[in-house]
Amino acid sequence: MTIDEMIKRTAKATAREIVEQSKQKRQKDSQLGSFKKTERILYEYPHWQNMNEAETVKFCNLVEKALESVSSDPYFKIIELKYFQKWTHERIAEFFNVDVSVISRRRTKLINALRSIIFSAEFIRELYES
Repeated sequence: MTIDEMIKRTAKATAREIVEQSKQKRQKDSQLGSFKKTERILYEYPHWQNMNEAETVKFCNLVEKALESVSSDPYFKIIELKYFQKWTHERIAEFFNVDVSVISRRRTKLINALRSIIFSAEFIRELYES
């Protein structure tokens, strides 16, 4: 076997492995509930804002609408600190001068409100399944 053949064989095997890992990740992602999907969206949202693709812009508008709907919540800043600046619950609790459990509960409340907008159909289905 020549070096070129070995390179081609290795490249094909590597490509197959990458495709398989990608399929597994997509399958795992599809099994996430709307709560975890909403969190993932928030973590990735700052990156998406810099994209100009039509579907991405449309989705960012939906996320912005959802964020605007909860912006009057006194703990709204949790979203920015946790998901955009990647602060820990402990650090956020210090910022608000409250117990970590308060931050956890308020974050859950905010995510639930956001997911009911972003994943409205999926959110309703999950309510009836539980």
